[in-house]
Amino acid sequence: MEDLINLVVLADGRKVVLEDDQDISLSLVINDDMQDTCQFPHLSGNYGGGSLLLSPSERYVVFSYFSGESEEGFALLEIEGKHLRLLYDSDYLYGEDANYSFINQEKGLVQTFRTGAWYEEEAQTDENGDSYYQFGELNLLDLETNQLDRHTIVVYPSEDWVEEETDVGKFLFSHMEDGKSLCAEMPWGKEIFPYPLEETLVIRWEN
Repeated sequence: MEDLINLVVLADGRKVVLEDDQDISLSLVINDDMQDTCQFPHLSGNYGGGSLLLSPSERYVVFSYFSGESEEGFALLEIEGKHLRLLYDSDYLYGEDANYSFINQEKGLVQTFRTGAWYEEEAQTDENGDSYYQFGELNLLDLETNQLDRHTIVVYPSEDWVEEETDVGKFLFSHMEDGKSLCAEMPWGKEIFPYPLEETLVIRWEN
């Protein structure tokens, strides 16, 4: 996780601040006065760092965190006036290089992260003899029900695919305007996955 952000500023001047030097907490600050604080004591013994992401509407803030031992997690909080309200906390999930994005007019939050390596010895073979990789996970949090649906990402890359081009950040996921599907954007093109999403999302390189 690069360029960690420990402060986000809302349009009206309110601030959400991450404090993690000792105890780990998020605070809502107005005119330099702390109005509300949300503590995360369960992270204290296994915490490598964290970062904040403000939603486009400034209604929500994501606190993403990692252990430094191939584990990623996030907490979603709602900003209500002078208060922070914790809506969901995933705790740690196995993986690295997590990315987050709000979809469907902030009715959902997508988390993606890498769980596998792209080394040749890590490749698996299907029943047709084709090589594939267990790339990672796509997890979709429904903000109306606070339910997290977890999905495995399997990638069939091209024969000349190289490790330098496999950054998880290049696999972008967005909600389609039809409201019925999710679009995955890869370096070689796009793939559409209709809702409800299958447990395993298979991404194939096509000539």
